[in-house]
Amino acid sequence: MPTYLRQIIIYAVVILMQIIINNYVNLGPLIYVCFIPLLIIYLPLDQKPYLSLIIAFGLGLIIDILSDGVLGLNAGAATLVALVYRPLFYPVFQKNNYSKKYIPPVRESDIWHHILYMLIILAIYFLFYITFDGLTKTTLLVSGLRYLVNIAVNLALATIIDLTLFNR
Repeated sequence: MPTYLRQIIIYAVVILMQIIINNYVNLGPLIYVCFIPLLIIYLPLDQKPYLSLIIAFGLGLIIDILSDGVLGLNAGAATLVALVYRPLFYPVFQKNNYSKKYIPPVRESDIWHHILYMLIILAIYFLFYITFDGLTKTTLLVSGLRYLVNIAVNLALATIIDLTLFNR
């Protein structure tokens, strides 16, 4: 199977999982499961930046439209991640991976590089998301707790998906 076709199928499966979880699984008011940052970090590193921004915005908008949430919130956070995923790649991964077109698999780099990279990306994503979702409606303490819980839960889920779907 060609690589691009495999990527499209994986993206469709992950988006479908995201929509099912958002619409049918209630994890409480503090937890929002989001796989968009994982999809964005697997965009090609050598593609034009405007294409990454358009794809990220489109992925976020699809989730916004098909899920029950604020329209444009995921799209904005995803666009921000698409803006920074490439520059953040180089300090996190080893120099021998700089010439890669895609994020290297775990067997070539290290699981800790993947976790650190996803942690930084999720921190940026949820900083935007929680700031614009309801910082004015809740206290700073609740928003901070929501921020930390979302990063922890999404990091665990993203690592599982990363190891099962993207690193086969």
